[in-house]
Amino acid sequence: MLKKIILIILFSLYSFKIYSFEPYSGISCHSDQIMGKEEYFFKHDENHIYATAYKRINGQFIKVGNVVGQKVSSFLLFEDMTVDKYLNFAWHLDMVTKNLKPFILTVDDKNKFEMPEKYDCISKNFWF
Repeated sequence: MLKKIILIILFSLYSFKIYSFEPYSGISCHSDQIMGKEEYFFKHDENHIYATAYKRINGQFIKVGNVVGQKVSSFLLFEDMTVDKYLNFAWHLDMVTKNLKPFILTVDDKNKFEMPEKYDCISKNFWF
């Protein structure tokens, strides 16, 4: 019994290295007109500026585009290549109200594209 107590004390004094990952900050969005939700997260570069956007598709996050504009604590404008492959499309996220609105960067024929719905979002951290 004394050996067990000594071992417990020795192991509690020994320091272990523990590694952890920081969460990715993102958003979870929903709309009253559309069933389901959209989830996005953003990775930053070495200067801690958001650089790439990822979207959850079939349970996995895939890269959907780059962040093309941002103002800290105001808005974030990021591409989404999954909406239409022939369209240069982006989402405008208002960081204050957490509203996600569609935004067309360039388009050849505006009559062929139907704009997606506006979403209401909440902030969410993704751990993986």
